[in-house]
Amino acid sequence: MDVGLLLWWWMLPALLIVGGVVGVLAVVRRRRAERGKPVAHMDRLTALPRYRAAFARYRAWTALGLVVLIVGGVGTAFIAARPAAVNANQNDDFKRDILLCLDVSGSMVDVDAEILGVFQQIAQGLDGERIGMRIFDASSVMAFPLTSDYDYIVEQLGRYQRAFQGNLGPDEQFSYAAGTSNGNGASLVGDGLASCALDFADTDDTDRPRSIILATDNMVNGQQIFSLEQAGQLAIDNDVRVYAINPFDWGGDPVSAQLQNVAETTGGAYFALDFADTVSSIVERVNAIEAGYIETPPEVQIVDRPGPLLPILMMLVIGVCVVAWRVRL
Repeated sequence: MDVGLLLWWWMLPALLIVGGVVGVLAVVRRRRAERGKPVAHMDRLTALPRYRAAFARYRAWTALGLVVLIVGGVGTAFIAARPAAVNANQNDDFKRDILLCLDVSGSMVDVDAEILGVFQQIAQGLDGERIGMRIFDASSVMAFPLTSDYDYIVEQLGRYQRAFQGNLGPDEQFSYAAGTSNGNGASLVGDGLASCALDFADTDDTDRPRSIILATDNMVNGQQIFSLEQAGQLAIDNDVRVYAINPFDWGGDPVSAQLQNVAETTGGAYFALDFADTVSSIVERVNAIEAGYIETPPEVQIVDRPGPLLPILMMLVIGVCVVAWRVRL
């Protein structure tokens, strides 16, 4: 029910009370008049022009009062039936899926810690977005899947950040590198990006924009199953944009150029870092441009719509009071 309508509902009992009082007064007045004493030669009085004019005005006012009461009764019955309308509210929002794909080789640990710190802050202000994280070195491990449980996200990000920084508490038995050394080599970026892209292959929620934030220096050491270009194609096939963060871009080197080309081919972007403390500004930029439009199902509501009847009934009550006063009921 509308808030404005609640302010008017108290008037309905008031209307009924006022109408009842007016009716009772009319009956009492009429009975008093019927108990009056007979007067001789009243025909002479009723024949006077001024009497006839006054009586005509009385009858007109009485008829007007009767019409007002009938109209008010019909309006009251209509409002009592609670006329309503159906509203369909479209709740549109901007949602996204973000998967952190972090190279946890030795050269990337400090940068990964900075990224995780920023994402803890971002996760606390999200509503509807899903965040997941996968880490890789020689092999890839799912740290936690895409979820909108932000308490859990912040907890996991904080735990990995403390592990990267070497600040785990005495009761925390956790190694961020667990499961990432099951391969021939280190920093196998193609395999790591491919595993992150394939995480979206089984999700049917294609309306949500998908992005991977890939933090790596692209310094591959070993034999990969997927080349970086093949992994980029997997991202394209699954409608995923890749945002690559490279803290060791030396300017024009082929390794950085390869990473930049793959990221931009997916529709994403490439960021070169000189200092780890610039990660926050880059991640905030990705957070801003990656939001996508999501059309949610409409919410149907039945809302009372009495229209202008309530204020009209108030005016009719005032009119009845004026008529009653005028004819001296």
